[in-house]
Amino acid sequence: MFVSLQFKLELKKEDKEKLINLMRKQSSAIRVAYNMLKELEKEKAKNLTPKYTTD
Repeated sequence: MFVSLQFKLELKKEDKEKLINLMRKQSSAIRVAYNMLKELEKEKAKNLTPKYTTD
């Protein structure tokens, strides 16, 4: 089930700037966490590849 919600928020200029800065910080943190997870997945994939030895 998908729900879409729209609303209009009226803020003072200084409050709007604070909100925008907070959203940017959160977006940046999410991006960093996503990139870290991608790197972990790559490492996991490397470790799962079969290693062949010649005896």
